Amino acid sequence: MSTPIPLIRSTLLAQFPYARLAQSTRQGEGADAPFGFNLGYGLGDDDTRVTGNIARFAARLDLDPEDLAFMKQVHGDTIREITQAGVYDDTDALITRQPGVGLTVRTADCVPVMLYAPGENLVAAVHAGWRGTAEHITQKTAMRVIEEFGVEPEALYAYVGASAGSCCYEVGEDVAALFPEGWVLRRDEGNPHLDLKGLNTHQLEQCGVPAANIEVSEHCSIHEETLLHSWRRDAQRSGRMLTTIVLQEEI
Repeated sequence: MSTPIPLIRSTLLAQFPYARLAQSTRQGEGADAPFGFNLGYGLGDDDTRVTGNIARFAARLDLDPEDLAFMKQVHGDTIREITQAGVYDDTDALITRQPGVGLTVRTADCVPVMLYAPGENLVAAVHAGWRGTAEHITQKTAMRVIEEFGVEPEALYAYVGASAGSCCYEVGEDVAALFPEGWVLRRDEGNPHLDLKGLNTHQLEQCGVPAANIEVSEHCSIHEETLLHSWRRDAQRSGRMLTTIVLQEEI
């Protein structure tokens, strides 16, 4: 009997019948798996195991692995509109109106931001680490959806996924200097903390997306050791999680 695969879902987006979304965790493999339920290659895990895990994750979304669209994420601000699955080089955001194509973000602390415009039957997926957030990747993606596809900001919905929380995400002063002080938390001692999820939420709100249309995961990848992968916590021993959003064919 295979190990169950716990998934994180969006309560907000679950109300819509033509979009599916799920985020994996580190749970879903047996105790002997060195990286837990790992969905990332090139980390020292067995490639066959990773491929099998990706297939199991995809199946939970009623997809085949060949239906997933991956990005070779480079912490930049390149946004691509696509019509088919595959791997897209040097990309940190994808947009599609094609049903059955699972837009996928791979993370281990960075923020996955998933957008859905039900009126236009359009989805987008954004990979936002601190570099991408400094480049306003989430804001640029939302504005492209609004301006190029005619989506009203009030008709755009977002899920800001499980990732490093401000409770644990320490940065150096050089990184902190890139962001408004309101999103940099300073305590009596130690390094400043950065609120990545809050920043990306703010970028969406700057585009006119109502706060009620944005769901922000409360999960912190760094301190929830048994649930989530974290590069900051585990470094070379960290696996990767996937967050996928897919349109269903309207009947």
